[in-house]
Amino acid sequence: MAIEWKFPSNNFGTLNGIGEAGIETFKGAPYRSLAREICQNSLDARVSKSKPVKVVFSLSSIQNGDVPKFDALKEAFSRCLQFWKAQGNEKTVSFFREATMVAAQPAIDLLRISDFNTTGLTGSDKEYSSPWQDLVKASGVSSKGGSSGGSFGIGKSAPFACSKLRTVFYATRDIDGLEAFQGIARLVSFREKGILGGDRDSVTTGIGYYGDSRKNSAVLKCISLEREFQRREPGTDVYVLGFMKSANWKREMVKAILEDFLIAIYQRSLEVVVEDTEITADTLPKIIEAYRDEAKAAYNYYLVLTSPESEIITEDFNGLGRIELHVLIQQDLHRRVMMTRINGMKIFDQKNISASIQFAGICLLADDKINGYFREMENPQHDAWEPERHSRPAEAKKNKTLLARHIKEVVIERGRNITVDEVDAEGVGEFLPDMPDNGTQKPGTTEGIQDSTKEVDLQVVSPDAWQKGFEHSVNGQGTDMEDTAGNAGETEFGGEGGKDFGDDEENETQGGGGFGSGDGNGAGTHGDGENAFAGGDDSDGGTEEVARKKQVQMMAVRLIRTNPKRNEYRLTFVPKKSYGKGYLQVKLSGEQKSSDDLVISRASLQPSEELLKTKGNRILLERIDGGRKCMVDFEITNTGAFSMEVSLYGYSV
Repeated sequence: MAIEWKFPSNNFGTLNGIGEAGIETFKGAPYRSLAREICQNSLDARVSKSKPVKVVFSLSSIQNGDVPKFDALKEAFSRCLQFWKAQGNEKTVSFFREATMVAAQPAIDLLRISDFNTTGLTGSDKEYSSPWQDLVKASGVSSKGGSSGGSFGIGKSAPFACSKLRTVFYATRDIDGLEAFQGIARLVSFREKGILGGDRDSVTTGIGYYGDSRKNSAVLKCISLEREFQRREPGTDVYVLGFMKSANWKREMVKAILEDFLIAIYQRSLEVVVEDTEITADTLPKIIEAYRDEAKAAYNYYLVLTSPESEIITEDFNGLGRIELHVLIQQDLHRRVMMTRINGMKIFDQKNISASIQFAGICLLADDKINGYFREMENPQHDAWEPERHSRPAEAKKNKTLLARHIKEVVIERGRNITVDEVDAEGVGEFLPDMPDNGTQKPGTTEGIQDSTKEVDLQVVSPDAWQKGFEHSVNGQGTDMEDTAGNAGETEFGGEGGKDFGDDEENETQGGGGFGSGDGNGAGTHGDGENAFAGGDDSDGGTEEVARKKQVQMMAVRLIRTNPKRNEYRLTFVPKKSYGKGYLQVKLSGEQKSSDDLVISRASLQPSEELLKTKGNRILLERIDGGRKCMVDFEITNTGAFSMEVSLYGYSV
């Protein structure tokens, strides 16, 4: 039995290059991919449910003379370089030029990854269809099923994506007492060496094996490449030779573990050690706080897990199995829901749930049945659901949509009943300093988050592309962009006119002024009217040129409920640009558009207490000053728990 490196011939078949698909899959985020694939495999091989799986990442260096048969491996790097130089492939040449330089160093970086409380890689004595063979020698093969993590057999490529030499060694002692050790080098095709040292016509597959050269099988010992470490219990050791060590590799690894395995660690299913950093259920509070800026999503989800205000809903989902929803409504949360497997590994973050409710949530697939169903539509990276991969794609697409819709409905229902007193437009609250009382604040009112339930939330609406291109100028029976009711015959915003929708050009306008008494819903030009939201005045029918209405962006906005009993609010905002006259429009937020419209009964400008004209859900402003803080108090007739959104429109003449 010869124990050596062997690179089998391709028998004049496929020529394998540097762009190996499995390795390329994980090169975009090598550290996260490595942590994700290793921890997933270890959780799938857990033995005792009464204690956690432990995974250790330990970086050291190894003398090149201690690497098994390293001279043969160095020669393979050189032959790869020579062969692909002749092909003129610069990408391959660049990789192996660096690999030969790394191999020439007296010491090489070595990352050891070891797990404990696992079965180890069983079946090392078999030639086919065993966990050992699937990992070490099979391609695109996985024997996992049900709720287990890996199902494509390409996760094994993640360690190679972190190696400057594309070389990994595996060692195991399994629960049956079997031991095995083998090295794999996933290089590129190169000329085979002849008996006298010259090149042969044939080339290799590019994959080399260290072990028994007769069948490229394992050495039947659990060998350690790190002198200070010896395995004494079942488990697996993975050695990444020539580890791609960066200055922040440890922090990147810790961040990845927090983001992807927060639930498993919190539930005491997993413990991870990255050099001198221990991530356990007991150290989690300290680690999360230290990484709150780098692992923002994990910080949000940790609050969901630990807050007494979180609500947990356990239910059967559409006959597919049990789900567990954790929802926390709280200011400054990131408005996402983590979708996670039963083993505590995150799949992805569900987004686009609500723009107005501040929350975070967790959706746990809580039994094997539903895990198996959704696992079938996972992509190879296990970070998305793609229904086309499912054996029943149409049904899978429907159930994926139904689950997303159900989560959204749960969040919105909870968000309507739990709101905060004060909400800043995200990222711009710093523009508004805390406002002193100055005698204008009503007695008994406060700002901040209170224990009692309030009924107001605020969404600042940025104009959509079509709104930015909308300019409206009418002189008759036009249609206003906010009014689609078509209440013909009522005294609305004027008589006949022309309009221009959705382009980016200046609009042709017609002469005229204020609100008229003619039919129609659109903002008009000439005519008598009760209000002067756009040009003209209350009495003479208006003599100014027609006003062009545009939505005005706000640099900052703040809404405070000052008197719950009388439904009174204070709105403070800073317009981005100056306009002539204009108006504020206060509406129910997007998820509640089926509710009745808001009606403003009274409004005043502060601190002067000058009364402002109102109509429906609009407040007339005689002037809009860009960059200047404006404060408006108003009262609504509506009662109930709901969220609001505020838009500002200006008229230029």
